[in-house]
Amino acid sequence: MPVAEHSVWIRIGRIMKKLSLVPNLCTGCRECQLMCSLKHAGRFNPAEARIRIEYDVEMNCYSPVICRQCDEPACADACPSEAFSRDDRSGSLVIDAEKCSLCLQCVDACPYGAIRVAPDGTVLKCDLCGGDPECVKFCSKRPEMSSPLMANPEGATALILIENGTPAPAQG
Repeated sequence: MPVAEHSVWIRIGRIMKKLSLVPNLCTGCRECQLMCSLKHAGRFNPAEARIRIEYDVEMNCYSPVICRQCDEPACADACPSEAFSRDDRSGSLVIDAEKCSLCLQCVDACPYGAIRVAPDGTVLKCDLCGGDPECVKFCSKRPEMSSPLMANPEGATALILIENGTPAPAQG
């Protein structure tokens, strides 16, 4: 039984993109975590990634865990420092490290477990890379699988970026 798919909308000016996650297509390679940490921390360290790959024993599959960019975010409501805001460019929910008091109430409030604490104690969550998510570019293909969202003869991926109704070409 496949894990539920979910999507996040990204706004870049007047262009809308849709980041779809199809968890049962995840290979568990964690390349997305490595590339995320490289983009944000300048080094390969999954503990510093804004995306996390978990194995769901019940469903017998790997699954990407990222911020779902909720319209009414419980994490932002729980933040006493008002450190959360929407990025004007992408529409993603971001944390202002200067305002964050590291109380971790946002970590507890997130219903998806998508906010985490880095080894240095800072709070991390997906910011959609400003509208060009690095994880999508390096998501491994499953040649034996297909996705209703993406007709690709090379195989389907767990992370799909769709722009203007058609999949955006993978880069990288």
